[in-house]
Amino acid sequence: MKTLLCFLFIVLLTNFSIACTGGTNAGSLSPTAAYQTQSVSNGQYYVINVTCGSIYNFTFCSNGGSASWDTQITINQTNNTTQLAYNDDACGLQSNVSWTATFNGTIHVLISQYSCNNSGGNSGILAYNVTETSVTYNASCTTASTNITGDTAGTFSFNPVPTDGATINSATGEITNATEAASYTVEYTYCGGTITIPVTMGTAPCWTLNGDGQYITVNGEQCIQLTDEINNQTGCAWNGSQIDFASNFTLTLDYYFGNNIGGADGNTFTFQPSSSTACGQAGGQLGAGGLSNALTIEFDTYDNDNPTHLYDMACDHIAVEIDGNMQGAAPYCGPVCAKPGGQNIDDGGTYTVEIAWNATTQQLDIYFDGNLRLSCNGDFVNTVFGGQSQVYWGATSATGGLNNQQYFCPSTVVVLPVELNSFESTCDEDGELFTWTTSSENRADYFRLEYTHDGLLFFPVGTVDAVGNSFQENKYELFVTASDSKQRYYRLKCVDDDGNYEYTDIISSRNCHSFSLINSIVQNEDRIVISLNENSFVSMANSMGQLIENPITESKFVTIPTNKLSPGVYIILAENADGEFDSRKIIIH
Repeated sequence: MKTLLCFLFIVLLTNFSIACTGGTNAGSLSPTAAYQTQSVSNGQYYVINVTCGSIYNFTFCSNGGSASWDTQITINQTNNTTQLAYNDDACGLQSNVSWTATFNGTIHVLISQYSCNNSGGNSGILAYNVTETSVTYNASCTTASTNITGDTAGTFSFNPVPTDGATINSATGEITNATEAASYTVEYTYCGGTITIPVTMGTAPCWTLNGDGQYITVNGEQCIQLTDEINNQTGCAWNGSQIDFASNFTLTLDYYFGNNIGGADGNTFTFQPSSSTACGQAGGQLGAGGLSNALTIEFDTYDNDNPTHLYDMACDHIAVEIDGNMQGAAPYCGPVCAKPGGQNIDDGGTYTVEIAWNATTQQLDIYFDGNLRLSCNGDFVNTVFGGQSQVYWGATSATGGLNNQQYFCPSTVVVLPVELNSFESTCDEDGELFTWTTSSENRADYFRLEYTHDGLLFFPVGTVDAVGNSFQENKYELFVTASDSKQRYYRLKCVDDDGNYEYTDIISSRNCHSFSLINSIVQNEDRIVISLNENSFVSMANSMGQLIENPITESKFVTIPTNKLSPGVYIILAENADGEFDSRKIIIH
């Protein structure tokens, strides 16, 4: 008797674990990339035409699918007895099936109640979609790796085969030994079909992408997306060059933190001595957690320790970490709100982040959207990098149970060749002497002085060679004589030996001549009053030289209202009937 009971128990268990067959035809479904829903009951099956290589998803667990009873999903061939895929309890008592088609043809998707009960009487909502086979590439300067959705059993090849020595792995699609900026055509063959994928390699500075990082195009510019709007992603992008903490430097880039206020989790700017290109941990660790000997500047869009606030804040915030742990302990410096008013940064805007390092004072200044938000002092070379001043750098990001699209654009990353102390001009008889000083220079090549009339089109005036590399103050000058009847505005272009450059702010020409048209300017609460030495036309421009107040009728006294102007620097320009002009700079608070 005991033997018989044991035998029956084994038979029952086996019967309950097999897939289901039979059922009643309830019609057909046409899956799309977007999830759709269908009201179903147990004992119904649906006919679907499938394409080889595509992934078909059916679920009661998410994306609008639901049921209050114990569901089972079986994918059968059209004989309704040969099983292709099956699931019983993917999430509690609910079922979820993902199946990659291995042929072009028709399948049956059968809905059953637990133990293959097809007798009906239970209703639910089935969610379903299809993901087509696609291949994308993450390309650095000399290597490229693939991201495949759908059929992963295909083969890769070049067509045409390049002659520069580049090779491709037929199974994984990885490209190696490529040429910088070269373009290749890759073919992925699967299920008897072929996808053609153009691949363009990167140019220096080279970036190595890992995790979910990938190149995207934003407004015609190639950018690096670290995470998509998908939960539990981790992306990182490491620059191929090193940066020296023994010298002063400034790094700037434009970050996009997403457009989902209340999403997660944020980005980092990370320095580390290892040449490893691996990503760190996901979620609140922002893709940098666990990286050893790393100096991490985090821009965190989620409050992970509410209400304790030991290491996070309620506002989107900035902090400096040196222990490889973004969670669980107070940061080395900070946190502080990213915006002075504590507003969100995952609001769909693009924000300029600037990191300035002073090697002498060992101070790290972090600017967000033009505002100094956090200063942090430390001997990072010895306490973090193990005595190594030359380190690698890059950006990391992650999502967890919440998400946001998060990216930056490499072309916006600039290492300034100099630390500029001043840029100004003085009159020298009828000419103008421009002078500027630098407190340090790193691979600086030359300076070029340029002028503009409208803030849009600039013209070169002259070039001065830079010292190149220096930790002491250097002074430069350039003498300019001009006979323009229009007001000029000047800027400096600072260029390093790699051709990278940055511009200074724009200053107004002093119009050096023996007379002046403007006698005085009096600023009141809502207007300025200009007194002139002779009848003149008066106009007003912003700091870019763009007119915001057209020339006002010829007079010796002119009043301009200022109540609608934003705070900033403005230029008052006076011009007489002979075409001679004079200008003054004012600041409106």
